Amino acid sequence: MKVILEPVSGTAEDNLDRAKLEIERVLAFRGSVIGMKPKGTRIIVEFEINSKWDLPMSEKVSYLKEWIPAKVKVVFKVVRVSA
Repeated sequence: MKVILEPVSGTAEDNLDRAKLEIERVLAFRGSVIGMKPKGTRIIVEFEINSKWDLPMSEKVSYLKEWIPAKVKVVFKVVRVSA
């Protein structure tokens, strides 16, 4: 899956490490970050869903699409979460 973040302040490049820590915090046991890159003013974070999480895949995706924007701190604006 991917989440696209936009830093509230600073550049995308300057906020890469902070974005990784934030998404790892939000995901916790639900998944792990596997890659990230700046693209213009945004940060694209790729992550995989934990296969041991006891829900059907469609429910995991729906849950994360709601969970991530609700839990990301105000340092980033969540632009989109996609599978």
